[in-house]
Amino acid sequence: MVQRQADTATDRHRPAHARAGLVKPVLIALWAALVLPGPVAERVAGLGASASLIAYFVLLGWTLLGIIAAAYIPSRPVRLGAALVFAGGAFVASASEAITGGFMTYDVFVTLLMSAGFAGEAAAQFAGRMAGPAALSLLLAVAIGLAPAGRAKDRVQRLAPVVTALPVLALLSVTALLFARGGDGARGIAPSYPTIAYLALFAAETVAAPGGPREEPALPRNGPAKARHVVLIVDESIAPAHLDVTSATGIATPLTSLPADIAMANFGIVPSITNCSMGTNLALRFGGRRDNYRETIASGPSIWAYARKAGMRTVYIDAQRTGGALHNAMGEDELALIDAHIQFDDVAVVDRDMAAADALARALSSTEPSFVLVNKVGAHFPVHDKFPDAFMVETPVLERGRYGAISDTGLRDGFDGTAQSWQRYRNSYRNTLRWNVGRFFEALLDKAKLDDAVLIYTSDHGQDLHANGAAGLATHCTPEPRAVEGAVPLVVLSGGVELAIPHEALSEGSHYRIFPWVLALMGYDRAAVRHRYGPALDSTEPDPRTFNARFNARLGRQPVWLPIDEAEASTTIAAR
Repeated sequence: MVQRQADTATDRHRPAHARAGLVKPVLIALWAALVLPGPVAERVAGLGASASLIAYFVLLGWTLLGIIAAAYIPSRPVRLGAALVFAGGAFVASASEAITGGFMTYDVFVTLLMSAGFAGEAAAQFAGRMAGPAALSLLLAVAIGLAPAGRAKDRVQRLAPVVTALPVLALLSVTALLFARGGDGARGIAPSYPTIAYLALFAAETVAAPGGPREEPALPRNGPAKARHVVLIVDESIAPAHLDVTSATGIATPLTSLPADIAMANFGIVPSITNCSMGTNLALRFGGRRDNYRETIASGPSIWAYARKAGMRTVYIDAQRTGGALHNAMGEDELALIDAHIQFDDVAVVDRDMAAADALARALSSTEPSFVLVNKVGAHFPVHDKFPDAFMVETPVLERGRYGAISDTGLRDGFDGTAQSWQRYRNSYRNTLRWNVGRFFEALLDKAKLDDAVLIYTSDHGQDLHANGAAGLATHCTPEPRAVEGAVPLVVLSGGVELAIPHEALSEGSHYRIFPWVLALMGYDRAAVRHRYGPALDSTEPDPRTFNARFNARLGRQPVWLPIDEAEASTTIAAR
């Protein structure tokens, strides 16, 4: 009788116990159903009926098995740790995709790491886009972290070593696969894996990278600087076809009607270093040729170090950031070489380029020699509010009043990429150029003394404004860019310094020739500069006319050099 009562009690508890055991697999299945169908369908469509498709499904199953095994690790601390790792990895990858609209490649991940200083700003701008990934990642964390129940609880105790090892083996195998494929191959699998594998690869790269201090400037100088003030103005997101210095339909600027005492060398449309801001700005500050830019950026002297050795005051006018924030991979060691770091904390975004013009004019009025680098606000998305009402020449424009406090963002809320939207975008873009380029130079030339200065003006990259009807929402930084993303303007101005740039050199301009020419202007030996950094802007040597579409070439991959198409850059993005 006693035994029968005990069995009856056990039977009554068994259904509840069984139901508890179903919670974990149901949560995992729900998470997978919400996260995976889209990426899986996209990957299947891309692979088609092939052996690669079979290999992909094997990888997908294997990685899902790793997550399931993590959820049944008997040790509570280890299981909770796995929950944090897998959920955190899923959040980073999913949030990146929600914000950028594209899969988080290894190159994108590295860029995110280098931009970690702006995590707070990104969270403020993209909180709405991050809410969904955050909720799904929390669901995964709960699914893995819950204690196993039901019959599975007893079974995993017997298989504890195997269950604990499976998630680690899955992560290691994905990491090894990505290493072998240069970072590619993680599309369509659970989003936890790319983030964790990328982090492991980046850590390995960092450890393997050559150590030691950055080089000091060793090039000889053979005379005084050619100009008291050398200025490099790097604009943001400027398509050359929209400026009058390169196109008859470009917006009017003072650059085509300069006073007689100001000389200009107009290189027209030239190739940028790459089609994304960070890479271009890094290479402009550290030099390096197409064949050695990575090594030079990693260990070579900066332009600030060369300027200081030449006895010049170093000035950095940054209109894009505030509060001392650094960007474009500038670090504290580089900042230590800058004598004056000028930002505009209390100036509205729409007025920052005008403030930069004022600050530059003040720097040029000094009798102390200087090198000045200016990062302008320019015309990065959003261009809705980057010009005052008085400069609304072309209409209709994008909806105004929502983006006045944002210098740059990848957010495309309210912009659907239709032909009508792009027309409004181009109108807003051109109005922005009237203000941030045309009016900038008016203000600068009204106030600045150029009699003993040389100013180099260019943009970090070009823009694809979709005037040809191509689909998409991106204007630059795309993994497979059109030629217009790497086409930029380049002009040199001086009020009293002999530029000595042969006419034949104007058709061979390139971002890669700016750094060596700046060094030559600082008085460094031309032959030594040429040997280390390549030809300068006054060289007539033929230039490849290419930009780098894979600047973060890592894990054995090589850069991808794409030619600019001057005809396309001059005509496909035309006035309305």
